[in-house]
Amino acid sequence: MLEIKNLNKTFGRFSIKNINLTVASDDYFILLGPSGAGKSLLLEIIAGLTKADSGTIKLNGEDITGKAIDKRKTGLIFQHPAIFPHLSVKDNIMFPMVGSSREARKLKSDLLAEQMGITHLLDSRTAKLSGGELQRVALARVLASEPLILLLDEPLSAVDTSMKTGLRGLLRNLNQNGLPILHVTHDYEEAISLSTSMAVIEDGVIIQKGTPEAIFNKPASSFAAAFSGELNFFKVRIKNHNIHPEGNNDISIIGPEIIEDGTAHILIRSRNIIISVQKPELSTMNNFQGTVQSINPLRDGFEVMIDCGINIFAKITRESVERLSLHPGKSVWACFKASSVEIIR
Repeated sequence: MLEIKNLNKTFGRFSIKNINLTVASDDYFILLGPSGAGKSLLLEIIAGLTKADSGTIKLNGEDITGKAIDKRKTGLIFQHPAIFPHLSVKDNIMFPMVGSSREARKLKSDLLAEQMGITHLLDSRTAKLSGGELQRVALARVLASEPLILLLDEPLSAVDTSMKTGLRGLLRNLNQNGLPILHVTHDYEEAISLSTSMAVIEDGVIIQKGTPEAIFNKPASSFAAAFSGELNFFKVRIKNHNIHPEGNNDISIIGPEIIEDGTAHILIRSRNIIISVQKPELSTMNNFQGTVQSINPLRDGFEVMIDCGINIFAKITRESVERLSLHPGKSVWACFKASSVEIIR
């Protein structure tokens, strides 16, 4: 468990102020915020690269606030991992294994390479590896040092889209196998697909903490609301092509034709929600009757929240609000196509 209490640091004109966070031993904790919010600075303080002005950092009950970097048992990986280009992948992984025999280091590096899916790269130089492959090498090397917590600084931002899903699954498995993770990002989908707990940081201050569902569905500030942009996301259980929002078996959502069973998150973009006053005769596969809860102005129209057993948000024009005579309390239908349901794992 990582415990941060009353942490402060002034760095030029910028400062992080009174940071209080707890990352439990089973947490995949996402710290979400825009560039320049203080995310990376906080990780550097935890890892010992930067000294805090005040406050305490405890890891598994031990105060590490004043400890040297190599005594903290934290594993930090940056957006662009600092891989040694003159060493092979194998030698990069073995680098932290100081004091072990060559045989023991080789055995451990082989096991880590297999876990990271890079066994075929062990004898390769790192100069020609892709961003995703470099991150896997960096993960293997950090894990070789047996950290008590993994600190990730925008680890997927330089990775090709095609490789992100595999890396997300790898990180999720590490966490589920007992490694707590503190991961900073400004990526919305990254946050909802990985996090068990979350905090939002703005201008060096933590403005909200909680589950991802609570933060995005009930943002505590205009920044948090604007940051997510999309509020139709749900943790779901998928079985036999039926998608049920967690805790609500009465609602079944139809999604893409090819979909695997299991738990996931779904995202339905609000621009793809159609509102109908009458029972729809549309090509949409998902048609839910509900009651208008609120109508809020946006820069380019209105956001309508409809309670259909789950809250569904639609973005529509002023003309549509007037044509449909929408107002809080009115009964309507919220409709969307199966192809509008995005599965995020």
